[in-house]
Amino acid sequence: MVKVLHISTEYPPYRVIGTLAFQIRDLVTQLSNKYEIYLVHPANFDGSYMDGNVHIYTVRDSWFSDVIAYMHFLLVEILSRIPYVISRDLDLVHAHEWIASVIAKIISQRLRVPYIVSAYSTESIRSGGAMSLLSLTIRDWEKYAFSSANYVIAHNKPTFESLRDHYGINAIEIRNVKDLDKIYDELGHAKTKPK
Repeated sequence: MVKVLHISTEYPPYRVIGTLAFQIRDLVTQLSNKYEIYLVHPANFDGSYMDGNVHIYTVRDSWFSDVIAYMHFLLVEILSRIPYVISRDLDLVHAHEWIASVIAKIISQRLRVPYIVSAYSTESIRSGGAMSLLSLTIRDWEKYAFSSANYVIAHNKPTFESLRDHYGINAIEIRNVKDLDKIYDELGHAKTKPK
């Protein structure tokens, strides 16, 4: 069975900022019917639990007013915990949004497995086209992590168009879990090196 590690900054009930947490939960619980699914997310504790068939691991969360500092903090927390709780025979890493994609890129390189990114929005969309230093920095991180993923999956039309127009990334727009099955089956059984 293909083993997939999901990385997210949100997951109910311990870390909910918006509807993204519930979209991710719905996706991974559907995928867990066919794949061995692990997921790591920040929470107010270090621990683990099961959500149906999904193996959940948490890292202690600490919010920073600077989202870039938070990304680095979360990277260190996850990289220091994951080797002790997740087996090294993963087939694939799946990141949700930009902070998780930076972490997935590093785990993918260390384990020599492919990684994919689910994008639900882009900084170009979130910022409304504003050109602040923070917005430009986030765009750079997004492009860095997204452009080396084996696949970038757009979960809606505006994100698909933004990835193409603002980042030069040919994403795949998926409509349901069956679309994702094809990618998982291709990458999970290939055990290719990441790009």
